[in-house]
Amino acid sequence: MSVQVFLGGACGTTTWRADVAIPLLRAAGITFHDPQLADGEWTSAHQYAEMEARSAADVWLFVVNESTCGVASVAECAYRIGQRGRLALALTDLPDDAVLHGRTLARREIDDINRGRVFLRAMAEKHGVAVFASVADATAHAIELARQAAGELSLDRLAAVLRRVSLPGYSFVPEAIAGHLSVRISKAERNSRSGATEIMLGRRWLIERAATPDEVVRTLLKAALTWEEHELRESFRLDGRLVFDPHFQLPADAASGHP
Repeated sequence: MSVQVFLGGACGTTTWRADVAIPLLRAAGITFHDPQLADGEWTSAHQYAEMEARSAADVWLFVVNESTCGVASVAECAYRIGQRGRLALALTDLPDDAVLHGRTLARREIDDINRGRVFLRAMAEKHGVAVFASVADATAHAIELARQAAGELSLDRLAAVLRRVSLPGYSFVPEAIAGHLSVRISKAERNSRSGATEIMLGRRWLIERAATPDEVVRTLLKAALTWEEHELRESFRLDGRLVFDPHFQLPADAASGHP
């Protein structure tokens, strides 16, 4: 089941989720996914479950602080910003005397890690993403973003609308790519070259997140009508020859010289 907020960032023995973020989210009635495991329990197998949870969440709340190297988290946040997805970010640099997992970091390591954070901070600023110094402030922003998202179309809500639509022979496939929603039409058709019946996919139809269910349904009808027009153009013949290309109009001289 999808949730409103994914809690990403520093894990291990950190307690920012349990101490700060989760109580605030629960008090606000916001659902969340907490991927934190006990220190040393995380394996690459958990990555797939995390990816699904992140993808389905309306908002990502990430904490990158002095408790983590955060290399993967910096990459995840940069990806989210590039997606133009909702991100609430608490970001602080490592101090000069940083100690991680019981080891004092060398100055060169600290500088290298902090350069990634400088880049992330600059990228966030360029794209209008707020950056906070405290977990509480970032969580408050995540709550605000989640409430905004509640009034907009999500992938799950789009899929729910599609399930209400029936059109014999057709299927509608919802997609979310780079933060944008779209629908593709699917239909079993005869391949004009091989003669075999194959499942064909149409082009993507963009669905705005502010779209109402009625607007989504109208887009689905338009997609189906466009598909049928395409098929009719491929079958239409004048004097036994194809004159309507599936993508272009009738040539000006196609019917010339014929009554």
